[in-house]
Amino acid sequence: MPSTLSLARHYYETRREVLAAGGHETTPWYRLSADERAVAITESTIIVEAVRRANEEHAALRSALGSRLHAVDEPRVVEV
Repeated sequence: MPSTLSLARHYYETRREVLAAGGHETTPWYRLSADERAVAITESTIIVEAVRRANEEHAALRSALGSRLHAVDEPRVVEV
């Protein structure tokens, strides 16, 4: 995982590019005030936490689905 500062910078610059494509100009990373950088760093920390939670949820769903599929695939004895 990249450093928090590096991730924040890449997140901010990617966000800035997306906004620029929609006609909204924002300040480049190197011109942000200390407070603005702190906000970008906090946002990137929130994103990392959201991705962690989504990965946990995905793993739990895959595990539950895998258990159900395994049970369906088990051979059944049919009495005649």
